[in-house]
Amino acid sequence: SVRVAKTLDEDAIERHKRKFIEPAAMLHAIQKVYGDQAKAKAMAAYGRLIDAHMLVTGVLAAGPLRINGAIAAADQTAFERDALFADFVIGLEPCEAAIAEARYLQANAMLRQELEILAQLKAVRANRRKLNGAPNVAVLEQSLPRLYGGLSAAAHVSQHHIVQTATSWDGEMEGLPGPTNFTRSFSETDDELARKSYALHGYMTIRLVEELRLDLARRYEGAAFTEHENEALHFAVDRMISEGMLELVDTPTCES
Repeated sequence: SVRVAKTLDEDAIERHKRKFIEPAAMLHAIQKVYGDQAKAKAMAAYGRLIDAHMLVTGVLAAGPLRINGAIAAADQTAFERDALFADFVIGLEPCEAAIAEARYLQANAMLRQELEILAQLKAVRANRRKLNGAPNVAVLEQSLPRLYGGLSAAAHVSQHHIVQTATSWDGEMEGLPGPTNFTRSFSETDDELARKSYALHGYMTIRLVEELRLDLARRYEGAAFTEHENEALHFAVDRMISEGMLELVDTPTCES
């Protein structure tokens, strides 16, 4: 058979771009406006959880900054764990942005990945990493595996009621002829869901810091967590407890 390569009609593409630039810009603007509004509401809903978040991310950054550029002996386990730590850190901002801007289905997909990163870190440390498939989240402490099913359902958009909750409009509906369902294509803040999602993200970051602490102490001279860093983690946990997002039985240990 003979394959004929079609030459792109650049003039036609430009004509279509001019035609559709306005609706494309409108769609982008709507997402930006409602995302910014949702973020302002989320910041208010978070309350003092923001304190815990700042402490945890500060400690998370402080350790690697101490070893930035350092050279140390490493094996395959170290290589794999370093990559997993980096992946979690790279995803911090988009995950937090999705939660703050009320893009909850997308946020749940990223929260699910954070949970899997934690499970994978433990699997690698125990030399039990699967070559294919998701890690066994049962290796995590009890409160986290219980959430995996719900996060997966949101990530896979497999249950209509979850998708509907994230896209239904509950605003004014006066003057309608009967029961009517409205679907919105913009984000809207749910205060309780925002707090719970933000707290879960923060708690998993604490668990990541615990794993990081093990590697720093084992692989780098003088890189172990300081007294101030351990104390900051304790305060972060205390803040999450006082905000009703953690129970004492589930708090991680942060001793040096």
